[in-house]
Amino acid sequence: MLDRAMRLERLLRVGIVHLAYGVMILTTVYVVVPIVGWWQAVGDGRPLLMQRGLHRAAAVFRRLVTGLGVIDLSFVGAERLTAPGPLLAVANHPTHLDATLMVSLVPQLDHIADAKWAGHPILGGAIEAGGHLFNDDPRRVIEEGARRLAAGRRLVVFPEGTRSPVGALHPFHRGAARIALAAGCDLLPIVIRCDPPFGKKDQPWYEVPHETPRMSYTVGMPISLRDVTDASDSQGIAARKITRVLEEYFRRELGYPPPSGRRDIVTAA
Repeated sequence: MLDRAMRLERLLRVGIVHLAYGVMILTTVYVVVPIVGWWQAVGDGRPLLMQRGLHRAAAVFRRLVTGLGVIDLSFVGAERLTAPGPLLAVANHPTHLDATLMVSLVPQLDHIADAKWAGHPILGGAIEAGGHLFNDDPRRVIEEGARRLAAGRRLVVFPEGTRSPVGALHPFHRGAARIALAAGCDLLPIVIRCDPPFGKKDQPWYEVPHETPRMSYTVGMPISLRDVTDASDSQGIAARKITRVLEEYFRRELGYPPPSGRRDIVTAA
């Protein structure tokens, strides 16, 4: 009986968090966006202003999530996310809260969203208002991502393209590598862990774990393009090398074995 009561209590807290998340998105789309549109002329200033607003809302949301004990959250090396200059972050994607909790740390963070959300009346509007990129046109994403980095902005890429399966990673796409090559920018790896799994793809919100999930963000040292590629490499070969190094870095840090038949070419630090 006690176990059932505790589970119901946890379910209530998770429900409150999801309700708060929905309210945050609706407020963004139907209140903040019109106000920002009236306040700020069209241009880069409008999405940057929106991102600062979303950062404050996400910080409040983070305090709610941790205050209610829905997740036990920790950050290691988070100060690297706020370093001056351009920043190209690469992260795995275990939960649906990954981007929101990351946004809570920094006032400006561009990200690349799945094109399937472009037509969503609520989430699509919030993504577009924040000036984020949809992955429907790879060439445009690479060019625009490089342009934003050249302007000193921060961009995060989830190279799996979708949320990770339990205890594994999807194969990495080469978008992050191609943006890094176009911008001449190093990559900052962010390893996200969540144990037990929570907020997985296709997992109903009411499927809550029996214990509080421990979620951590570990921001590693930058991965230099000079250490991964050779001057003689073509863009295609360089992108494959960078992507392979990134994928193996995350597999090693998360303790996942490499795919069958593939050797790990990255030595341990």
